[in-house]
Amino acid sequence: MVTQLPEPITIAVDAMGGDNGPSVIVHGVVEFCRDCSRSTTENVVIKLVGDRDMLARLLSRSKGARLPITIQHASQVIAMDDHPAEALKSKPDSSMLVMAGLQKKGLVQGMVSAGNTGAMMAASLFALGRIEGVPRPAIAATIPTQNNPIVVLDVGANIGCNKNQLFQFALMGEAYSKCVFGIDNPRISLLNVGHERTKGPQVNQEVYRMLEDSGLNFLGNVEGDGILKGEADVIVCDGFTGNILLKTFESIADLVGGSLYLEMKRHWASRAGYLLMRHSFSKLWERLDSAEYGGAPLLGLNGVSIVAHGSSTAKAIKNAVVAACDFYRSGVSDRIRQEISRTLT
Repeated sequence: MVTQLPEPITIAVDAMGGDNGPSVIVHGVVEFCRDCSRSTTENVVIKLVGDRDMLARLLSRSKGARLPITIQHASQVIAMDDHPAEALKSKPDSSMLVMAGLQKKGLVQGMVSAGNTGAMMAASLFALGRIEGVPRPAIAATIPTQNNPIVVLDVGANIGCNKNQLFQFALMGEAYSKCVFGIDNPRISLLNVGHERTKGPQVNQEVYRMLEDSGLNFLGNVEGDGILKGEADVIVCDGFTGNILLKTFESIADLVGGSLYLEMKRHWASRAGYLLMRHSFSKLWERLDSAEYGGAPLLGLNGVSIVAHGSSTAKAIKNAVVAACDFYRSGVSDRIRQEISRTLT
């Protein structure tokens, strides 16, 4: 019996974006090629975008010259503090815009950047365009819980949202949860200050009624203490609230790890206990570590755009590339297109 190889995929990675420099980005894509399962890396090529000479040296130093990694030269870099619109105009040969242009031409099937989030969103919109019926894309973050991971959107792309945008976030989050996490009928909730339908801003009350009548598996409102308990599979909120939630969660791992370290320094019994429990602590750390999920996709685009954290480690970059491959292979964009089309007819 002949096993059919997966469809060839090329993922572009902005090698110049992020706080930690190109060496971390290169290290991350090398880790992807070497350490990820064959089912993930089969027929996948990585295209690093940035300064050709620098990336060639870093790739050689990382012993990645023989791996399926190519380089696309870009002479400019969009800095983290650049104004997105101005940077896109003044830096047409930036690594981010070159990368977006490659996907627009169909030369790559997805892209990843740990650079300026606003510029990444603007470049993605310019190159890929929105799915018909989607006024604004949303950033969908994955957060681990006591049970399955949950999807939270938006986490930063849209500071203020109207009821139609929030409703579409629910549709897109459901499609993402189904396609990527394999949840047949995702439970959807609105993040709010109480469970009652009359709680929260007027826009939340309006979209609550829309979701009740939508046919989605809508459970109502969820409060902050229900998120990590896994009371929903998809949580909908505006980007201002979602970004605060995401950054708060990301600090939990540091709090837990730092507290354990201090306790072990204080007591010999704690150190002995750690030796007995280190496997369990390792598993807990793995669940809490945001680098395990790598990056967050922009939902609602005609393509694949993964936004990684500015402070991404090599591990986070590796997993952001995994996220890009999974997103493309799962057909999330097609599923979103179908859901949005259904609501427009």
